[in-house]
Amino acid sequence: MAEFSEEAKDEQVTDSQTDSTEDSQDTNAEASKAESQQAQVDELTAKIDELENKYLRAEAEIQNIQSHAKKEQADLIKYGGVQPLAKDILPIIDNLERALQVEVSDESGEQLKKGVSMVSDHLISAMKDNGVELLDVLGKPFDPQFSQAIQTVPADDDHPADTVVSVLQAGYKLKDRVLRPAMVVVAAD
Repeated sequence: MAEFSEEAKDEQVTDSQTDSTEDSQDTNAEASKAESQQAQVDELTAKIDELENKYLRAEAEIQNIQSHAKKEQADLIKYGGVQPLAKDILPIIDNLERALQVEVSDESGEQLKKGVSMVSDHLISAMKDNGVELLDVLGKPFDPQFSQAIQTVPADDDHPADTVVSVLQAGYKLKDRVLRPAMVVVAAD
């Protein structure tokens, strides 16, 4: 019976060694599985972060597009069909102004000039009613936003440097937008 108990002890030792080996293998397998799962979690977290970033960028781009569209719509309402029409009418006003500068010597010429003046005044009034205004630049400091310098003349006591001396072609604006800059002569040093 002593032999049996020795064999039993040997089996128990072998069993316990097997159990500890299996426990060790189970622990290694669980650790490996945990590492694999952690790698998957990290990978998925990175994908989520990337997708979230793409989503935020797309949302920002949509907001930019919407604000741009609103601005265009507001400009269309503000300037609408008036701007192209006003640009087309400006040369007509210029021609009427030139016709009014012609010297006439007889009564029929005066009558014709008076009629041209009335048409010009009415046209300018209609333009003003629709937000188109003449740029007042004569005698003021030269501003390239509203005027285009065509020529320069020497500055004198009456015309200090960088001042508009004369207007060769009138400039116009529609509300706050320049339709056509004035062509001017500027005094220079």
